[in-house]
Order: sequence, then structure tokens, then C-alpha cells
Amino acid sequence: MLTGLFLWGDGMTVVFGAKGDDGKKLSRGLTAAAVRSLWGWREVPELERGAKGKPEFSGVTGRWMSLSHSGGYALCALSDDGPVGVDIEAVRPHRERLPAYVMNETELAEFDGSWEEFCRIWTLKESRCKRDGEAIFPPRRIQTPPDCPWAGFAGEGWRAAVCCSGPAPKEIRWIEGL
Repeated sequence: MLTGLFLWGDGMTVVFGAKGDDGKKLSRGLTAAAVRSLWGWREVPELERGAKGKPEFSGVTGRWMSLSHSGGYALCALSDDGPVGVDIEAVRPHRERLPAYVMNETELAEFDGSWEEFCRIWTLKESRCKRDGEAIFPPRRIQTPPDCPWAGFAGEGWRAAVCCSGPAPKEIRWIEGL
């Protein structure tokens, strides 16, 4: 269980995570717990879509966020140093030809053929696009590793990545009981 208020300074990105039956349902509660923990906000400001469709806090400046969910996982990245993007993927088989669609020639040449590796590459590309507020399609054009500060994370049955504007976090802070 996550308790207390974290120390917060200039130029920081923090990723919070939750596990359960349905990551999409967890994402609202996770966001509320994350902003309360990190910034001391009692309520989550209304979310709106930015000019390129990315969710952002309505009427709030100097604070950025990104959400992702897959299977029973949800992530919320919060930042005070600039735009941030986060992505999580539950590892599962996909269409056999999907790696060739997603990866460029260099990535395909180094690809080990596992769905774990595919999800690692996909989350790097998706988090970079979320940070910049751009569409991921076509995904082959997005380079890995990203051209920004980033971190990758892995656990049993999932892969995740965050792309930031400042130093990348070293861990996900998991919140229980949502």
C-alpha cells in the first residue's frame, strides 16, 4: 500500500501503477491516488483532450500526465518537467506478421521473435508518441531507443516504458487496494 506524500522537486517524472481485473477501470482511481500522493491534490482536475488528442489536466499549467492500461494493469505518469508518455502492454500473442509491420529493418534484424520483446519495442514507440502528442502510425518510422529520456520496465506477463522531458524514473510505484 502506498502511503504518505512523496518529496517532489523540479524536473521529476514519477510512474504509478496498479494491478487488478481490469486496467481500464483502475486508471481513474490510480490517477486520483497518484495526484493526491505526489502533488497533494484532493481531486483530479477535469481531463480534456489537447490539440493532438492527448489527455491533459484542464486549466492546469506546469503539470503533465499520461495514462495507459492493458489487461489487468494501469499506469499513470506524472511530470513537472515537461510532456510525458507512458505505455504498458500485457504480453500475449498477436498476429504473426505484426512485428514486420511495427519494426524497422534494424529492429527486425535484432528481434528475438518473442512477444515479450515485441511488447518492449511497442511500449517504447507508443510512450514516445504519447509524450510528443503524435500518432504512432505508421509505427516503423518511430526509432528505438527513443530520442528522449526514457526507461523500460518488465514484470511477469507485462512490459512498459516511459518517455520524459527530464530524467527518467527508475521504478514504478505500485499502488494496492484500488
